[in-house]
Amino acid sequence: MKKNKTAPKIESDDHLKLLDYQKRISNILESFTDGFFELDSDWTVTYWNQAAENLLSLPRNMVLGNNIWELFPEAVNLKFYQEYHSAFELNISVRFEEYLPSGNIWFEVAAFPSGSGLSVYFKDITARMDTLRELEMEKQKYRDLFNRSPVPQWVYDLDNRRFLDVNEAAIVLYGYTKEAFLEMTIDQIRPEEDLPGLNGILETIVQSESTNKSCVRHRKKNGDLIDVNVEGKSIIFEGRNARLVMVIDRTIEIQATSAMRKSILRSNIVSKATSDAIWDWDIQTGEMTWNKGIEGIYGYSQTKYNNEWWKSKIHPDDLENVIKNIKSCINLYQKRLSMEYRFQNADGTYRFVLDRAFIIFDDMQRPIRMIGSMQDITEKVQYIQDIEAHIARHREICWIQAHKVRGPLSSILGLVSVIEANRSSGGDIDDSITHLKNAASELDEVLREIINKR
Repeated sequence: MKKNKTAPKIESDDHLKLLDYQKRISNILESFTDGFFELDSDWTVTYWNQAAENLLSLPRNMVLGNNIWELFPEAVNLKFYQEYHSAFELNISVRFEEYLPSGNIWFEVAAFPSGSGLSVYFKDITARMDTLRELEMEKQKYRDLFNRSPVPQWVYDLDNRRFLDVNEAAIVLYGYTKEAFLEMTIDQIRPEEDLPGLNGILETIVQSESTNKSCVRHRKKNGDLIDVNVEGKSIIFEGRNARLVMVIDRTIEIQATSAMRKSILRSNIVSKATSDAIWDWDIQTGEMTWNKGIEGIYGYSQTKYNNEWWKSKIHPDDLENVIKNIKSCINLYQKRLSMEYRFQNADGTYRFVLDRAFIIFDDMQRPIRMIGSMQDITEKVQYIQDIEAHIARHREICWIQAHKVRGPLSSILGLVSVIEANRSSGGDIDDSITHLKNAASELDEVLREIINKR
């Protein structure tokens, strides 16, 4: 039989090809920026590329031939252990993310069965996870701003008008639970007669996608109607076209304004027959609105001024006390205030006024408005001052009568007695008459002083 001399050569060629293939595969694996390693059925590391060395800070000569779980014992209690076993035992590919505490690194891992072992690709996603964590923190910050805001807010779906989220302030104001809100549409908090207006607003929103503001009426769960300012902005919420809405309850303010207008209208009529100037102070804006009394009584040509103008017209000696009284009432939540002070006319002179005011507080006990009536009491004060001056003069006259008159009068009475005694005895009465004249003159001067005091 002839020997086959070509067989060794063929085997040699195949071996060379295999080595070349393995080298090319190794070059490819080493060129990866992702970490890569292989495990056999006993979890022994059989391959460890350069990227794996760099990512896990372990050179291959310390890894190859060692059990992966002995190299990384902390991984036994992490996803690495569970997912690798699932891939190996179920013969499936797995993909997962996990944090390795010893390296302070997040990894994205892909593992799949390969021959009798397991091939594993992994890459560092720490930067991405940090970004996601920061993003989640920002989202939580905005959730907190939304949920804890004292201003009622909600998000609704632009397509079906259903509430998607509401904050606690909205729940408190409207009286619905969050669960009830999420079963409702925004139509259900509007009076039925106002729905055409809502449709018009929504059509404008859809066309412009801009921020809009409107003053509308809403209905609470208990049926009460409230006047609110609504400001909305288009957003994407959980993948849906939505609107973020903020609501300011202006019911008390509008009612107060309406009452104030009616009051001023009445006061303008009344002020024609009285000496009252009616004023309304918007504490938030500082604006003060006066009725015609400010012109007819005090000579000013306008009916709108600010709070600083009013303070500038109060007599400097009275200003501190006026401000103190107002602050005290506000701090004690007292609604009624009465005070007297001097108010300057347009010509620079001052009038005495009695100012009676009513303070309006909002739901959070913050002062929002003061409405007052400033009455000219100058004649009354002057009359009282005249009476007080008259009483003072009367008291002085009484004192003069009690002290100054008594002296010369006693002298006259004494001298009369002496004269009568001398006349009876035939004595000299000339000296007594001289003294009597002096006492009479002194009494005359006192009487003139009394007359001048009147």
